Amino acid sequence: MKNHHHTIGHYPVRMQDCDPTRRIHLHRLFDFAQDADDQNCALYGIQSVDLHPRGLCWILISHASSFTGALPRGEDMLIVDSWTRGTRGVRFLRENRYYKNTLDDAHYFGSATSEWIICTRGDHRPLRPSDVMDTEMFNNDRDASVGLFDKIPRLLADDSIWQMGEHHTHEVVLSDLDTNTHLHSACYLRLAIDQLGRHRALDPAQDMLIVNAIHLQYIQEVNFGQRLLIASKNTEDDPDAFLVEGRVEGADNPSFLARLEGRIVAR
Repeated sequence: MKNHHHTIGHYPVRMQDCDPTRRIHLHRLFDFAQDADDQNCALYGIQSVDLHPRGLCWILISHASSFTGALPRGEDMLIVDSWTRGTRGVRFLRENRYYKNTLDDAHYFGSATSEWIICTRGDHRPLRPSDVMDTEMFNNDRDASVGLFDKIPRLLADDSIWQMGEHHTHEVVLSDLDTNTHLHSACYLRLAIDQLGRHRALDPAQDMLIVNAIHLQYIQEVNFGQRLLIASKNTEDDPDAFLVEGRVEGADNPSFLARLEGRIVAR
């Protein structure tokens, strides 16, 4: 691992961050990883706190993560290694590696790749990175190491998912909102995992959900008070893989797509 221009975040995992099996909730891990990402952006003057006074904001376009080891539990230390892989068109490429308690290969348990854009806060008009910052310095500083994907695969909407049984409805409330007054990106992950639990009829008193991989694709922002319909189906090629789609009630197009790989085991 190359340390130059990396940010290493250390996050104590509290019991309040954990599920009934005392493992960290994945949406909380997602929150901590985004904090490490934001701290890394401070190296280039493009933290959220720098962008907001300029009428700009970060928008997450896609995220993929894979877990090869056990998640941290309550009282463990989550360690997030965050670095930039530079820009590609209007997109900023970001990588993470996750460790438990010690920053070495023996304690590595997962990695992620994400794609972001910088937009105007009002109408979310994407900006060229060169309009916002010194991209020559930024790309010279980059670490080209890939956390998970060189290019995150695209997910495709599947209308048949809405004929596969019951779907769940979630109304966006105040506690769901981010600083851009939209549904927080970590909430999409939480809602997708909740839908997977419903799909598999998980009983948290007896079962635990082991998630091996997550792929989220963000398409349209969801606003305060809107009702998000969420549906899921099994994939045809893998019994442990599930597709999840969410769309605002009455909308023709999805707000987000997700693919999760996971299984239920006895606690």
